[in-house]
Amino acid sequence: MNDLISTNSVKSFLLSSFFVLFLSISTVQAETVTNVMPSLGLTAQAEYKKGDSRKPVALIVHGFLTTNQFHTVKAMSQALNDVGVATLSPTLTLGIEQRKESVKCQAIHTHTLEEGVAEIDAWVQWLKKQGHEKIILVGHSSGSLDILEYFNRYSDKSVVSGVFTSMFYLSGPELGTSSDEMMFAKNAVASNQKKLRKYHLMFCQGDYLSTPESYLSYVRLTRDYVIESMKNLGIPTTTIMGGKDKRYQSVGQNWLDDLRSTSTQLVIVAGANHFFSSEYEFDLQDRLVESIHKLIDQ
Repeated sequence: MNDLISTNSVKSFLLSSFFVLFLSISTVQAETVTNVMPSLGLTAQAEYKKGDSRKPVALIVHGFLTTNQFHTVKAMSQALNDVGVATLSPTLTLGIEQRKESVKCQAIHTHTLEEGVAEIDAWVQWLKKQGHEKIILVGHSSGSLDILEYFNRYSDKSVVSGVFTSMFYLSGPELGTSSDEMMFAKNAVASNQKKLRKYHLMFCQGDYLSTPESYLSYVRLTRDYVIESMKNLGIPTTTIMGGKDKRYQSVGQNWLDDLRSTSTQLVIVAGANHFFSSEYEFDLQDRLVESIHKLIDQ
């Protein structure tokens, strides 16, 4: 009996020690890094987790006005790192030095889509300097649009594929986009006026306070623009969507049909919302890991 108790105690101790060691290794892997971007006059920051050097690294981009600490982004980063994939999750500055907090609709917005995409490219170059030869871009929500626009504007052999999650578009009358606001912004840009005004943009319904340049850079991401861009991608991609995502359900289920018409591999998580909340977080993690492995094997 004493031998049995002793053996069980040793097993319990070893398992506990292994679990503590595993947690400590995971914690050590997370590192806050910075990147000076002279073209923007700003320093950006990201969370970097090292992984298996034989595998590609995943650069994960958060959604509109949020940060790399958003729960969906954190879950994706952890899931990939758990299977040995290194991850880099930057917080796009949105014109704010080393931004750490989400930005409200009512804040002053001077940032543009083009600047955000330039930051993604700066992080791609940073990863290459760390020795990463293959990079997979991963986006959530409007972060998927950011990486789609990256593919439209940049061509880097190190970026081998992409994963879009909760992919949607930003502009259209069905989303509340105002033709009068667009005309005002275009006239303001034409006359070199930078006066702030409140616009309708995504969930900022009439309270997106921005320059006309900022507003116009995002509203050009219409439904047609997104689908045509996805049709013309020269690299393999996967798109993971929640089956109960209210953002596309509000404009009709045929958004999924539009996505199917492109070259992307469409994966639907039944029951999940736009953020893959609650138990669907684990479904997203599983589908993401599966998608990354398939893209690696291509």
